[in-house]
Amino acid sequence: MNRYSKGYRAERNIVHEFARRGYMVIRAPHSGSISLASPDVIAAKDGHLIVLECKSREEAFTMEKEQMEELAKWRDVARASAYVAWKINRKGWTFLKLDDVIANNGHIGKKFAEEKGMGIDDVDRLFL
Repeated sequence: MNRYSKGYRAERNIVHEFARRGYMVIRAPHSGSISLASPDVIAAKDGHLIVLECKSREEAFTMEKEQMEELAKWRDVARASAYVAWKINRKGWTFLKLDDVIANNGHIGKKFAEEKGMGIDDVDRLFL
């Protein structure tokens, strides 16, 4: 399976998961292919805005500086809560606060995710 189709399926999965929880949610197809700050997924509920950069990887990775800057722009300008959502096969989604990822120089691994990450239930409860 190529990387695009794996990422597409993961993004669609998270869109449906947030929608089941009562969020209005959209996926920005090919978000990295335009010159504007564009997260992969935007979700809104009860006046709260969440922006996500989604990754579906088995192993550790490093976020591109530009992707972190784009999420930070949404956080600052739109006052959105910004997360990196990492889907690990057979483990599900882990949500990492953008500030934690930036503090770790964009490096994301399983140990970091265990220490700093939260599940979707945790993210949802932040806005109740």
